[in-house]
Formats: sequence, structure tokens, C-alpha cells
Amino acid sequence: MKLDRTDIERRVPHGGTMCLLEEVLHWDRTRIVCQASAPSADHPLARDGRVASVIAPEYAAQATAVHGALLEGHAQPRAGVLAKLAQVDLLRPDIPGDAGALRVQAEMLSRDVSGCLYGFEVSANHQTICRGKLIVAFDRGGRS
Repeated sequence: MKLDRTDIERRVPHGGTMCLLEEVLHWDRTRIVCQASAPSADHPLARDGRVASVIAPEYAAQATAVHGALLEGHAQPRAGVLAKLAQVDLLRPDIPGDAGALRVQAEMLSRDVSGCLYGFEVSANHQTICRGKLIVAFDRGGRS
């Protein structure tokens, strides 16, 4: 099942220009693959017209929020916070604005009532921009 930007915005904690994903291309029980537009100079996280590659994990975090909402069958993500980034490799200084679409992939490595661990990769033109792991800690007041 593919999802468009409107469907994605309902499932991430950010809206408007801070919703960085454009489309869910594929998802299953453990993986999600999304597409995002290459950042322009007016990107909400741009500095001096460029978006640093250190921003790439935010794309992945939004993909994991969508994935979690889809797994749980809810229109909104479970309340949580990006608790930790680990083993992050930044392979470019910035996210190229002329690269066309970005591909955002995330694979769930573990999940329990307190949170989840994902491996992720953000790429453009078949070249990795950033890869690593992220941990999301769920809000204890959220759904169980």
C-alpha cells in the first residue's frame, strides 16, 4: 500500500513544511521505504541555502513514525521521542538539492512496549548520504 503526503502528515508528529516525506513506496512488518523531495534553499532546516547531512536522521525518524502508526493500525503515531542515534555515518557534508528524490529506508530491529530500534539509510541517486541506527522511546502515557 502506497501513501501520499496527506496520509503521511497524519502519521508523523510534524506538519506543514516540517513533514519531510512525500510518499511511502513500500512497507511491511519490518521495513518501510519512503521518498522525499530533494531539499531546496527554503527547506525549513536549511542554513545558508544548504541542508547538512546531519539532518538526514530526521527523515528516517519520520519514516519510523509512519511505520509504527501503520503497524498499529492507527492514523496517528504513538507518542514518543527520538532518544538516541547510534553508529551514524555521514557520507556527505550535505543533502544534495539537485539530486532529485531522496530514498529513506528504515528497518525495525526490535520493538517492545517501551520503544523501538531501527536501522536506517538515506540516499540520493543510489548514493548513501547517511546511515545508522535510531532508538525511539515511547511516552508511557501513550497507547500500549
